[in-house]
Amino acid sequence: MAYDSKKDIVTLNGLVFSNVFKSDFAPTRNGDAWTREMDSNGSYEDFKNPDNSGTVPFSVRNDAKSFLKELRRLMDSGDRFILKRNNMNKSGAEETYTGCLVVNDGSSGRGANGVLANREWTVSYESYNINEGKN
Repeated sequence: MAYDSKKDIVTLNGLVFSNVFKSDFAPTRNGDAWTREMDSNGSYEDFKNPDNSGTVPFSVRNDAKSFLKELRRLMDSGDRFILKRNNMNKSGAEETYTGCLVVNDGSSGRGANGVLANREWTVSYESYNINEGKN
């Protein structure tokens, strides 16, 4: 089954949007969740990495005007926000990203027909929680 943007609900600081993403997306952590090191006796020690930060890039539909306007406002102001996502597509998940900051608004261009192209935005987050297999 193909990705359906209408089944992907996103909330930015309480503002709810749907049908705004061009395609599915996934976060990228800045580091591993765990580090494993061997001591001088050949035993392994495991350490949890406290850094749960990363980035999440997503392609926004060119007709998602209200969502684009809010992303632009957040980027211009430098305000931090909470991003919640409920992807109700098959194998979708509920995700919460905290301490978010819009760091890149991608490039803007027009297709051969003169219509604005979709934009790839990037949000940096301090921490995230994912409930995989929720949907």
